[in-house]
Amino acid sequence: MEFIIGFFTAISALGKTLMIPMMITIIALIIRVPFSKALKSGITVGIGLTGLTLTMSLVTTYVGPIINVMVEKFGLKLTYVDVGWTAVSGIAYSTVVGAFIIPFTLLINVIVLALKGTKTLNIDIWNYWKYALAGSLVYLLTDSLVASFLAATVYIVACLVIADRTAELVQEFFGIPGISIPQGSAAGSVLICLLVEKVFNIFSSIFSRIFSRNKEKESVDWAAKINNNKVLQTINDPIYVGLAIGTFLALLGGYNLKGALEVGMYMAALMFILPRMASILMEGLTPISAAAKEFMGKKYKGQQFYIGMDSAIIIGHPTTLAVGLLSIPILLVLALLPGNKLIPMAGLATLAYFGVMATPIHKGKFFRTLVSQTVILTFCMYLGSYFAPLITEHALNAGTAVPEGAGGITSMSANVFEFLTYFLFKLGTIPGACISIAIVAVLIIWNRKYIAGKDNFTTQEFVSAEASDYKK
Repeated sequence: MEFIIGFFTAISALGKTLMIPMMITIIALIIRVPFSKALKSGITVGIGLTGLTLTMSLVTTYVGPIINVMVEKFGLKLTYVDVGWTAVSGIAYSTVVGAFIIPFTLLINVIVLALKGTKTLNIDIWNYWKYALAGSLVYLLTDSLVASFLAATVYIVACLVIADRTAELVQEFFGIPGISIPQGSAAGSVLICLLVEKVFNIFSSIFSRIFSRNKEKESVDWAAKINNNKVLQTINDPIYVGLAIGTFLALLGGYNLKGALEVGMYMAALMFILPRMASILMEGLTPISAAAKEFMGKKYKGQQFYIGMDSAIIIGHPTTLAVGLLSIPILLVLALLPGNKLIPMAGLATLAYFGVMATPIHKGKFFRTLVSQTVILTFCMYLGSYFAPLITEHALNAGTAVPEGAGGITSMSANVFEFLTYFLFKLGTIPGACISIAIVAVLIIWNRKYIAGKDNFTTQEFVSAEASDYKK
């Protein structure tokens, strides 16, 4: 065990700019990617991580002093800057857990497939960072690699199970055959969406006259009106979001108009560049995703499985986009709730993704989807505040600068699974480990029975059964 810990520590000590490219290259070679492509993938990912680090310096340089003034001037408790999922993902991959999360996740996926506990092959490799984040948070809590990877395992298996359970629903609603959505953020929101749907169904008799089942077209019309609204379209543009928020914060911090507009421009640049850096990272991982799919196809010849995809593939529904547009003003209001310490910033550009699974679960109904999104945003905002000190510590360990004067950096990326895995190990390392193993075993057995029963149906029979389950 001491040797293993020493090995992990030595690898992580290389720093993210060397460690991550090296691990990506090795993984690519293992799954038969040609050496030149494997090396290029590793270097490309390293370039993306470097770009994220450089981009984050904008927050450090220009937002930190503003927050310091605002805290002193107004006594504000919003001291943690939301740097968005792109920045936090880079930080998560830079930890000792993140360095090995890609091969570890693929291994767990292979094992669960072999046990017939899932039908999902998760090739959404970029979003493995969610598992890395959960494991890394537990590592700071327990200082145990075993506990960290057990926490990640719970998250991985839970996402595979939820992906299986919602696969037919997603395929039927969006008309995309053969896919499932194991992405951590999307899977984490499913439980909340199902709860909201259940509550609405319980009180359907009360709301039937206002939001009746025969008014689905009205929901679509509402969504269309919102999506076509020029003002809301402008508000949702990341560049305008950055400009407006940066300028507003600077004015609150006592800057003159010229200084405030300069800060606004830098924040607009931040909102524009961050997704570009993320796309570079994803570009580096694309050949690995393709190779993993081919590799697994050869290993499981004749076995049918879903291809696990990023939720971006289903983001374009009118209801999802409309709710995403309205989420910006909603979140800015939610930020004023007591106990919140997070200043919404970079995450504002990606709010549509938070409740992407709400749309199929609520059958495209606008109001229900909006309610689910609001609950999800509230939950994620408080979790972002709760985990802020730990995320800041990871950022400092990874060499990422933190704004001077601010409490630190954070993101609204954490969801119910990060909270669950962290809470388990708050009970203690041994109890957390035992409960984690039990959860994984129960999930695999439970889903195995579900898959076996589903495979006895015809496709049409299963779609009908699935639809009836969601109406109960």
